This record gives sequence, C-alpha cells and structure tokens, in this order.
Amino acid sequence: MMRFRRVQFSGPAVVVAFDICSSSNIIEELTLNGDLRRWRDFLKTLKRYLAKAQDKVLFDPYKFTGDGWILLFPPGTDGNLLSEFLHDLCNFFAVEFRRTVLPFLANPPNIMGVTFGIEKGPIDHMTMYQQPEYIGRAINIACRLQNAVKDSGGSPAYKALVSNAVFTEYFSAAKLHKVFRVRRTLRNINHGADYRCRKIELFRRGSAP
Repeated sequence: MMRFRRVQFSGPAVVVAFDICSSSNIIEELTLNGDLRRWRDFLKTLKRYLAKAQDKVLFDPYKFTGDGWILLFPPGTDGNLLSEFLHDLCNFFAVEFRRTVLPFLANPPNIMGVTFGIEKGPIDHMTMYQQPEYIGRAINIACRLQNAVKDSGGSPAYKALVSNAVFTEYFSAAKLHKVFRVRRTLRNINHGADYRCRKIELFRRGSAP
C-alpha cells in the first residue's frame, strides 16, 4: 500500500491549496444514487497519485480538506518542476474523472476540474491531537486565492491564482499556457484592499472533460 511521505517544515514554504470543482453537486447525486463509494474510490486514487508524485518533487501532503488538499513545498523547489507537477495533476484528474466518475452522473455539473491557490511565506509547526498542524498567513492566503479563482467570467477549472511574488520567483520562466494580471478582494486579508495576483491557466483549453 502506497503511503505519503511526511516532511516537517519550520520556516518558509510554498503553499498549494487545491479544490475539486462542483464536489457538493457530485456528492449529492452519487449519494442519492447510493453510489457514494465511487467518490471515495476516486479520492483514494487521487491520493495514490499524489503519493507517487513525491518521487519527482518533494512536498508534504499537509491536509486533506474533504474535496482537495493543502500541499507544502520547500522554498527551494524548482519553478519548472512545480509547474510540471500542477499540469500533470490537472491532466491526471481530467482523465481519471472522465473514466471513473463522469459516466455515472446523469446530471454532470457545468464546471468540472480543480482550482488552485498558491502563496509563499513562513509557517509554524505544531502538534494537535497527535497530528502535525501548521499555522501561517501563507496558508490563509493560498486558501483564499483558491476560493477566489471563480470570481470572474469563464470557467475556473484548471486555473490557479498566484501571488505576484510567487509568480515572479517560481513561474515567470516556466512554460505556461496563459497568464493574466488580476485583482481580487480576499476576505480578511489586506484590510479588504485589492490583492494583485496572477491567474494561470494550467491546462490547455479543450483538453479537459
């Protein structure tokens, strides 16, 4: 059985928060059909994929959020490697979802895929109920950015919101499909002022299911 390798952080980290689009609608339909097991199996397959991806790039699978993960990467992670990881994760999700979940949905949601928020900053390690936990502004911002991907026209699927500093350090030289300069209002961040960031299209349009 493949298991995650845990990495303990103390200091800065690159925080990648990702979430599955329309998960509530998908769970609702599968539950009504008595087929929630299918969603559980899909999440387990995604977990195994992430565990295997640790062979290529070092990260800590910090927290499962119910319909996504918060991943922590060392600050020295190569930007091209991080970009490749995100693209490959999108590709795996699209193929596996189309193969194992989509054929069993009578009412597929309009938006299918994953969204990302990425930030870098210091985090502090702690233990709570014998489990590793982290606190830090970067985690809060990454989660807010992920949630704000949808705050614009067009589908948010397979897109990431990235702080300007993270984009410059990790993604400015990476091979990306499309990049946009955007502003978002992030709840309880920056006193409500516009947060300037970049929206990255991680997956070529037309490739997703």
